[in-house]
Amino acid sequence: MKWNMKGNVHYVGMRRFLILFVLALVAGSLFITQKKEKDETPLPEKLEKVMRTTRMNTYRDPFYGYVIHYPSFFEQVSNPQVKEKGYCQFRFWNVEQIVQTAFVLPNLDSLTVAQGMSRFARELHATYQREEGDCFILSGPLHLENREVAGHRFYAKYVQCQKLWFVQILTYPENCAQAVTRLIREIDRWKVWEKKREKKLPESFDSEPQTTSPYEGPCFPWILITN
Repeated sequence: MKWNMKGNVHYVGMRRFLILFVLALVAGSLFITQKKEKDETPLPEKLEKVMRTTRMNTYRDPFYGYVIHYPSFFEQVSNPQVKEKGYCQFRFWNVEQIVQTAFVLPNLDSLTVAQGMSRFARELHATYQREEGDCFILSGPLHLENREVAGHRFYAKYVQCQKLWFVQILTYPENCAQAVTRLIREIDRWKVWEKKREKKLPESFDSEPQTTSPYEGPCFPWILITN
């Protein structure tokens, strides 16, 4: 009888141990599965969530004084190939690359907004164009050296001011189109200068724009260059 009681106690103990072990195993499996699913969330979805809540930093160009806003997790990158004043670039890179660039071009031919839109749309192979007063919007598949970059697009705004074009352009993978919606809205609202700042160019640019090299084409082949 004593042996049976000891046997029953041992059986009950083992049974409880097995039940707890199985429960722990199931819980561990669920945790690992959930963690794995979380880790395997596509980058565009992760990026979209972050983009909704991230702080937007402000960059003010030291020469022209124009202002742009960019996500706080973007890094500013320099390019020694670009010598002209007024250039800046911010980038997010993690498998996919999203690049936000601003620069200034001389309007050497004194083009009107409509003429400028027509010329740049042709040069950039834009499939969409929209004129808005002193500026215009272009977008379409990204091309570099007249060759389409598969799976990538651009969105650009050109603002005319005296004899200069102020340009802000965003390049991004097509699968991140939803994630960059906030950035596209920022570009749409871009006024070059903040409202409280007088729209005045540097004194040396009041008459004729000075550049270190003549304008030849869209002038942004550096956009996808990684440092």
